[in-house]
Amino acid sequence: MLNRVFGENVVPVSVVGLGCSRIGSFNNPVPLSEIRATLDRALALGITLFDTADIYGQGDSERELGRFLKGRHDRAFVVTKVGNRFSAKMRLLRPLKPVLKPLLAARGRGKAVTAHREANIAYDFSAAHIRAAVEGSLRRLQVERLDGLLLHSPPAAEIEKAEVADVLARLKAEGKVRHFGISCDDGPALEAALRVPGVELLELPLDVIDAAAASELDGSIAERRIGVLAREVIRLQPDVAPA
Repeated sequence: MLNRVFGENVVPVSVVGLGCSRIGSFNNPVPLSEIRATLDRALALGITLFDTADIYGQGDSERELGRFLKGRHDRAFVVTKVGNRFSAKMRLLRPLKPVLKPLLAARGRGKAVTAHREANIAYDFSAAHIRAAVEGSLRRLQVERLDGLLLHSPPAAEIEKAEVADVLARLKAEGKVRHFGISCDDGPALEAALRVPGVELLELPLDVIDAAAASELDGSIAERRIGVLAREVIRLQPDVAPA
């Protein structure tokens, strides 16, 4: 597996990463044994980059990665994301998941929970929430320091707040975060992210990467040795009726 380096510490990570958003999801019928086998196979093939977030599977994605990598965290580079929070209703569902998930799957209702997820998520990029979310991710991943921390799709206006840059820098100085950055949904967010001192990681949709490549932003990213994680590389197109 090919590796790439980025940032001030020249950390090598695999070119191909494994997205872990569906681990623990109500909408994922794959047995946990198969998920664990997939994680094990990925590691054996040389994939060291694993991408997750604190809201994926109501935290179960991080929990499973923490269990899977216990005793071998040095073989992987885990990127997690914070800044979103579930409604109280969705948070209450998590402890009931072992009972609810099989029942919903039997009735084909797993997708119904996922379909309403967006309506039950709000963003919070306050310094207090980012710090609390990082502590939660550390516990679930069973590590003392996060390899990579991304803010999870913040609007440009949130990125530009001074407290955001301050708390990220403090978390790194305290040794709780090795590298930090921002997952950006659009061009304005990317431009704001590049104005945050110390950013070493970006996660970008392919169309935003293409736009950056056609502008001076691409040169700035390369000059600063910022690692770029591409997302939404494969998008399913709606069915087109035959003519």
